[in-house]
Amino acid sequence: MRKFLVIYLCSYLIGCGEKEKVGNQGITNLEFSLDTVMIDPGNELLYLNAGLRMASLEAKRDYLYNFNLSDHTIEKINLNSRKLEDKLAFEKEGPDGVGDMVYRMDLISDELVAFLGYVKVGIFDLKGRKVAEFPIAEIDFDGDRLIEGERFEFLNTYMFDPQKMVGLIRNARERTFSLGVLDSDFRHLKKTPIPLDALENFRFVLSSPSRVQMSFPSANISKHKGNYVITNEVNNTILLYDADLDTLKKINYKPMLTEDRKKGKYNQVTETEEEFKKETQSVQQEISFMAPVWDKKNNRFYRFSHKAVNFASPAIKEEVYKSSVYLTVFDADFNVIAESLVEDLTKPPGFHFVKDGMLWLFVNLEDELGFVRLNFEL
Repeated sequence: MRKFLVIYLCSYLIGCGEKEKVGNQGITNLEFSLDTVMIDPGNELLYLNAGLRMASLEAKRDYLYNFNLSDHTIEKINLNSRKLEDKLAFEKEGPDGVGDMVYRMDLISDELVAFLGYVKVGIFDLKGRKVAEFPIAEIDFDGDRLIEGERFEFLNTYMFDPQKMVGLIRNARERTFSLGVLDSDFRHLKKTPIPLDALENFRFVLSSPSRVQMSFPSANISKHKGNYVITNEVNNTILLYDADLDTLKKINYKPMLTEDRKKGKYNQVTETEEEFKKETQSVQQEISFMAPVWDKKNNRFYRFSHKAVNFASPAIKEEVYKSSVYLTVFDADFNVIAESLVEDLTKPPGFHFVKDGMLWLFVNLEDELGFVRLNFEL
């Protein structure tokens, strides 16, 4: 079975260990190579149902912590030995309960983890004891106040330090965004307006008597050398916020292989599922940008972008969904130094990160946890 997995992954990505030169219009060439590693789960079945959406990496990239929604444990995976090392137990209910509406988990230090729900966030130590809790939907903070129509967004729009939370605040009435910094035990709020208004042009609602469904673009916050890095999928703008100096820097760059933003105009409120599907698929055919990831070894950033070129059809049994996927390489100051179409990567990468100078891309093959490690030279 393992031989089959390796062969499959080589066809899925970039040519089964061979190096391929990619260049375009004077852009620095990228020489790709890859291998595949699998995680040994021992006698356990790792939780992969959420596509590692519940996973978080520790700072040195030696361990991956993955929250198992089935049994409320954290799977501690050693990425060096590539084995499941431990399962850390947490309670679902009670004073130390994480709740049953957790949609994300973040490791915020060597000893603390945050469980994010739709209405509250809980901070726990790794022994399962709750350290702090606060409601996301609350508006009665010290400092700046949340006005009517404002609330913290969820999904990937939070960044935690041990005593601070940074998150995006959306004003639904004004269709504007601010960056919210909660410190002093998550009680004191500071708001800074940020230019993310373009996201509002790509929120879709299916409103029918039988069903309500929503689709909206994603944003992401990460931390790098004292700055909070804010990106979104609608355009390639990178925002750097220094919380200590209260300064916001905007970085724009012009891709040579793709557009720099989504440009279409769409019917954002639909009444039928067919209309909703048509509009959301049209948006997927425009370029989407993923969050940049940092390569400490080589002192540079990598950022994937993608756009759909084909969709699955109910009339066809085999999977026909396909995307064009691009990789942009930046230096430490977000200057573009290389750009390439990754020809054989036909789906947008899911959970991915950099370890030992290589990009690790999560794959789930027959419920086994694996990573394709993408290595390249400029």
